[in-house]
Formats: sequence, structure tokens, C-alpha cells
Amino acid sequence: MKVNRRNIATSRIEILMQRAEAVYSRDKPLADRYAALAKKLSMRHNAKFPHKWKRRICKKCGKFLVAGNNCRVRTHKNRVIITCLECNNVVRIPFK
Repeated sequence: MKVNRRNIATSRIEILMQRAEAVYSRDKPLADRYAALAKKLSMRHNAKFPHKWKRRICKKCGKFLVAGNNCRVRTHKNRVIITCLECNNVVRIPFK
């Protein structure tokens, strides 16, 4: 049975992001490194980044985001506003 490289990359991305979440409280630079590796793996193999992890990486500085620690999450006028406290990047996501 042939295994698709994108499927392998997606499963590896999932593992890296779970490890980043687990290690964040003890070692923030290691969590950032795991997130960077996951993003690079996604780009290299043209694999989709899992939806539940997509907003957990800052698009500007690449840090692993944890609400309340290094990012602020607010709602305003039918939008979710995520602010990275490392680089002050703001992402506005509309919702209904």
C-alpha cells in the first residue's frame, strides 16, 4: 500500500504541534522551534496545515501562540481579533 507523502507530513505536523503545546510551559523557545519546523514541513511538502493549529502560529514572527500568555484574543463587531504580544501583529477573523 502506497502512503502519500502529504499524509505523512500532515501527521508529523500534528505531532510537532502537540509537542509544542505540551512543552510551552517549560521551554518557550523549544515550542517556537517545533512550530517553525511544522510550518516548514507544511511548505516543503505542500501539505495543508491542520485547521485547529492554523491560528496557533503568528504569521509575522512565527512564534507559537498561547492565549493569555503571548497573545490576546478579543471579539469585536463580529470578528475575533488575535494580537501577538511578541511582535504586535493583529489578525482579524470574521465570524457570523
